[in-house]
Amino acid sequence: MICFADWEMRGELAEIWASCFHEPVRPAKYFLNNYYKPENCLVYKMGEKTASVVYLLPARILAGPAAVQAHYIYAAATLPQYRGHGCMAALLAAAALVGANRGDQYSAVLPAEPGLYGIYEKSDYTKFFQVGTVSLSLEEMCSLADSGVSARTLLTYGQMNGLRREKLAGKTGSVLWSDEAFAFAAGMGKIYGDRMICSRTGEKFAYALCRRTDSDACAVLELMADGDTIRDLAANIISGLPAERYTFRLPVWETLLGKQGKISDFGMLKPLGGAALDSVRQASATPYLGLPLD
Repeated sequence: MICFADWEMRGELAEIWASCFHEPVRPAKYFLNNYYKPENCLVYKMGEKTASVVYLLPARILAGPAAVQAHYIYAAATLPQYRGHGCMAALLAAAALVGANRGDQYSAVLPAEPGLYGIYEKSDYTKFFQVGTVSLSLEEMCSLADSGVSARTLLTYGQMNGLRREKLAGKTGSVLWSDEAFAFAAGMGKIYGDRMICSRTGEKFAYALCRRTDSDACAVLELMADGDTIRDLAANIISGLPAERYTFRLPVWETLLGKQGKISDFGMLKPLGGAALDSVRQASATPYLGLPLD
């Protein structure tokens, strides 16, 4: 039986999360205590037992000058003993119906690993989003930060998300988040040790969501800056997270030091309720998902 979850199921949902993702319970509890809503959660019940779960987090997708309603499939999981019985396929089909009924025109998902893209294709998802990955040595980072000033800067989530919307304006197919979703994503990142590095250059500001991957390497999961602000932001990244190598995950149209990123798939999309992929495709720009809860 497929149904919506309820508030009393949070303990069981936390156990599914920890079991399926091989994580301590803390990330699950953070999500369930701060962003979980039963109307955004579908479960597959086997008798009294919850076998599978999927969350439909509200989002918006740029379709020309406007943004249309969508959802992001998050933390889809099936307990090991119930796998192979079609639970997740049934849940994704139900999620599409629920989404369409509430006005969602698209469903986005970021498969946790490349091998899962084929699984989602069976549920009518299409590879859609991409990122470019640029790797810079510390020497190159210092060159990027040349004349930049390192100064501790704090920005509100609303300011950062507003900048994100500005940078993605006109990039048809790209995903936008509410300020609440942006704040949650940043908070969830902190659970995993991520840091938000910000800078201000005159009246302009920039941010980078960073993750230490080992003692000598740092991954920048999302960066929003421009030619006027990148130097100060790079200086703050070097100061806040010193490393020998920095890897940047960027929209494919962005470059660093003239370097074009190595392009890879980074998410899928499924149209709902009569919507079409062509409505959110633009020949001149590859859609950007970014800041997913991965």
